[in-house]
Formats: sequence, C-alpha cells, structure tokens
Amino acid sequence: QVSAGGSTWDILEFGNTQRMNSGCILKASSLLRTAALPVRQIQTNSTLQEKGFLGSFFERKVEVQQQAHSDKFAKKERITEIQSHNVKPDSIDKYLKAQENLIGYVNANKDVLHGECLGNFSVLIGDQDQFVHIWRYDGGYSAIDENVKFLETSKDYKLIMNDMKPLLRSRESEYFLQFSFWPEVELRNPSHIYELRSYHLKPGTMVEWGNYWAKAIKLRDYQHTEAYMGLFSQIGELYNVKHIWCYESLEARQQAREVVWQHTQDQWQEIVARTVPLIRRMSSRVLKPLPSSTTQ
Repeated sequence: QVSAGGSTWDILEFGNTQRMNSGCILKASSLLRTAALPVRQIQTNSTLQEKGFLGSFFERKVEVQQQAHSDKFAKKERITEIQSHNVKPDSIDKYLKAQENLIGYVNANKDVLHGECLGNFSVLIGDQDQFVHIWRYDGGYSAIDENVKFLETSKDYKLIMNDMKPLLRSRESEYFLQFSFWPEVELRNPSHIYELRSYHLKPGTMVEWGNYWAKAIKLRDYQHTEAYMGLFSQIGELYNVKHIWCYESLEARQQAREVVWQHTQDQWQEIVARTVPLIRRMSSRVLKPLPSSTTQ
C-alpha cells in the first residue's frame, strides 16, 4: 500500500510486493493500480489456482505444431469467401440492384463456379453502409483457380462489375477454411440477426485456439441453433478467425451469453482465461439479412 495525499492505493508488483512511500517513482510497466480497475469475480479450477489467475494470462508457451492447420482442423475441399463492400451512402439502392444481378449470375452458372451463397447481409452494428456476402465453393483451391479463369473471360460478369464498382468506396475479399468441429452450416428461416466476430490471433497460437474451441463450441452452442459458421484463414491476413452466430434478436443474444456463463461457469471461465491471451485484437459486427439472402 502507498499513501499519498490522504489516499491509499494497493500496488501489485509482479514477482515482488514492496512497501513504498509517496516519494518513490514507480515504473508503470511493472505495476498495476488494482484499486482503479474493475474486477469481475472469476472462479477457476485447481490448475488455474495453482499458478494464479494472472499467470494464466502471462505465462504461456506456444504449442509445437506437428501438422498443418488445414489437416488438423478443416475440410480442405470447401473454401469460404467473405466479401465486404463499403458502399457510397447515396448509391445504396443502385448497389442492391447490382448485387441482385450478381447473385442471379452466380446462380445461373452454379455448376461452372462450384459455389453457393450462404448469406447476404447489411451491417446493422459496425461500419455503416457496409454489406457482407458469404460464398462457399466445393473443390478446394483448384475450384477457385477455375473460377478466376472463368470470370476473367465472362463478358456478363464484367458488365455487372462495371455497374457495381462506381457505387463502392472500397471492397475486400477473404478466403477461409471451415473448422471441422463446428456444426455444418444450416440456412435459417426468417427472421434472425447474425453476429460476425473476428479474432486476430498471435502467430503460432492456432493449434491452441482450435483445441480449446473444440471443447468450447459444445458449451457455447447449447441450443444447437446459434452456431452458424466457424472459419480460419490460410491466405491473406493469417491467424484470422471468424465466428458467426445466429440469434432471433439482440435480447436473445444477451440471454444466450448469460446462460453460458451461469450454467457452465467453471468450464467456460477456464476457456476464456486460456484463449484471451492468444488474441491480438478482436471485433464484432451485427448483420441483418437482405431480403434476397439465402439465409434469414
């Protein structure tokens, strides 16, 4: 404890607790002012208690990778593409019309393009005037190679994209493999919202993440209706994980998350304590299906 100006602060120094007077200069990198931090009460099992809660965050060894992530966690013959389109605010209606033309084109050439649409969404919470489209292709990366060659020579596709491009501020395409321990994708009937959670992991931690979430998905998707898709990247931005959840409403989302904490508290808390240190950054977007979306 340190007394300064009539106030008392609890000071924790990793590896050593010392008594200091107000005239000492403290290094911010090694101290935590615990009185100024909100604390969530977390009960851990004996393994976590043995090393201490903070130890589970800061003492971690990267698992040795003995095989490719795609061999361990994925069905390599299926590739999922997530497209994000940032649309000019005054061009939304024209964009939606152009997107419908694109979906119609893909459906008309489904056999050639080896793919199907798994959802078309507008962003409800997140980047505004943004639209997200999810496609899945069978046949692995060889099918993607064939798609690229086909589209490069398609006059109809070029006309559709020429109509769409002037309406966009920017666009992004990402390719993913699906985690094999997640349930198979099932298209939903009206009406739902979807949460797209993005986790950018530290290099070398995908095996750990997959091992923990192979257990966590059974706890998290307790109703067998909320898990829509779990993905990870091997091209583009690496160690990029996407979890997509399906709920009837924002209120239903809140209730589902609270139930997991309440009913599987010890197990879920351990998974959170073990996986949080693997993350560099994370984000969440809430999506609303478009009227033309294959899943609602």
